[in-house]
Amino acid sequence: MTPFLEIKNISKSFGATDALKDVSFSFFAGEVIALVGENGAGKSTLMKILSGAIQKDRGNIFLENKEIGINNTRDAIQYGISTVYQELSLCPNLSIAENIFVNREPSKAGIINRTLLNKKCKELLTELEFEVEPNLLVKELSLAQKQMVEIIKAISVKAKLLILDEPTSALEKPEVEKLFKLIEKMKEQNRSIIFISHKLDEVFHISDRVAVLRDGVLINVMNTKETNQPEVVNLMVGRSINQLYPDKNVSKGTEILNVSNFTSAGKFNDISFSLYKGEILGFAGLSGAGRTEVMQALFGYENKDSGNVSIEGKNIAINNPKEALDYGIAYSPEDRKEKGLFINQSVETNISAASLEKYTKNFLLDKNLEGAVSDKFIDKLSIKTKNGKSEVNSLSGGNQQKVLLAKYLATEPKVFVVDEPTRGIDIGSKVEIHKLLRDFANNIGAVILISSDLMEIVGLSDRVLIFHDGRIKGELREEITEHNIMNIIFNN
Repeated sequence: MTPFLEIKNISKSFGATDALKDVSFSFFAGEVIALVGENGAGKSTLMKILSGAIQKDRGNIFLENKEIGINNTRDAIQYGISTVYQELSLCPNLSIAENIFVNREPSKAGIINRTLLNKKCKELLTELEFEVEPNLLVKELSLAQKQMVEIIKAISVKAKLLILDEPTSALEKPEVEKLFKLIEKMKEQNRSIIFISHKLDEVFHISDRVAVLRDGVLINVMNTKETNQPEVVNLMVGRSINQLYPDKNVSKGTEILNVSNFTSAGKFNDISFSLYKGEILGFAGLSGAGRTEVMQALFGYENKDSGNVSIEGKNIAINNPKEALDYGIAYSPEDRKEKGLFINQSVETNISAASLEKYTKNFLLDKNLEGAVSDKFIDKLSIKTKNGKSEVNSLSGGNQQKVLLAKYLATEPKVFVVDEPTRGIDIGSKVEIHKLLRDFANNIGAVILISSDLMEIVGLSDRVLIFHDGRIKGELREEITEHNIMNIIFNN
C-alpha cells in the first residue's frame, strides 16, 4: 500500500536542543494515526513542520510519492494539509462565519456577500450538529464552542490531511462524540487524520495506529489493536507509571466552606453545598452548566444576585478576588494564558503575583525573598525551567500549568478551587498534579475540582456534585462512575 504522506529523517533543533532527531514514518489515506508523547517530546514541532509554521533543518517530505517543500502555511494548505492548533487562532471580534471562511468569503467586486456567507456557514454548522448562529461574534462563545469553530474552520477547506492538536481538550463528552463521528466520515472519504492527544482513552477509541515520540525520537509505531495503554505510557515516559490517581480519602474532617442559595440570573440558581477538610469535591457537568460561573462568583470575579458564604463557620462577604484570597480561597482558572498567567513575564514574577504583600516591605519588593519562594515551588512541583528568571512562554504546557498552581498555592489557601487543572498536558504532569491536589487535601485544606474530563472527576473526587442548566442536579458519594454521572445529567 502506497503511503499518502511520508517523512524521512526529519530533524529540527532550537539552539542546543534537539526537538526532532531523524524522525521517519508514513501516513496512509483513510487512517487516523495518533501522535503521543509527553510535553517536549516533539509532537508540536513535527506538526508545525507539516503545517508550514516552521521549517525543518533536514529531512524529506513526500506527498503521493513526490517530494515537496513546505515553506509556509499557504504551501501546506495548497498541498491539502490543514491544522487545528491547541492554542486557538480565532479573531474574537469577527463572527463565526467570518472566522471559518476567512480569506475565502463569497464576494463580488471586493464586496463580501454576507447573506451567502452566513448561508454557507449555517449549512456547515448544521451538518456538524453545532447549534449556534453564524453571525455570532467569537468573543461571545465559551472555550468549548471556540474549539468547535476552530475544528470546523479546518475541516471546511476539504483537507486531504487534517492535523488535530488536542482537539478535545475543551470539549464535553457529547461534543467529543460528534467530533469522532466526523473523523469516521473523513476516513470514509479517504482523508487522513493526525490525532495528537494526551487522553489515551480517546487515542485507543479513534486511532488505527499509535506513534510514540520521546525527547524528539520516534520510539515506536504500533497498530492500536495490538497494544494497550500501559505499554504506550511506558514508551512515552520511559518508565512505569503504576497509578494515575492517588488513593482517595476515606474519611472527611470538619466543614471548611459552606455556600448557600447562590444565585445569578441567567447563570446559576439556588446553589448550596458544603466542603469538608481533607476532601476533593468534584464539579461535573456539561459546558455551560454553571460550574465555573459559581466559582467565579464565589471568588469575586463575577457578581451574584444573592447567596451566603462561610469559612470554618464564620460568615464572610467576598466582593473581589483579593478578599477571597485574604479569606483563604484560591481559584486557578481554566484558561491559564488569558486569565491566569502573565505569559511574557518570568516564572518567579508569576508565582509571586497573587501574594505580593508577603514579599513587600515599605512598598519595595524583596527580590531575594521572591526568588527564594519561587525556587521552593519550582522544586516542590518539579517545574522544568532553567531558573525562576525564565519567561513562562518558554515552558511546556504542563510546566505552565504547574506555575499557575504554584501562584495560588503561594497564597497559602485553605480552599483550593482548580478549574480544568490538567487540560492539554501530558500524562507525567497529570500524575504529578493529581498527587499535588491529593496532598493538599490530605495535609492542608480541601479542593474543589472542576473538570470536563470525567475520568479525572471519577479518579480524584471523594464526592461529586453534578451541575445541569445552572443547578445542582445530583450528588454522588459512592459508585462514582462516568455512567452514573452522565445518567444524572441526561435524566430527570
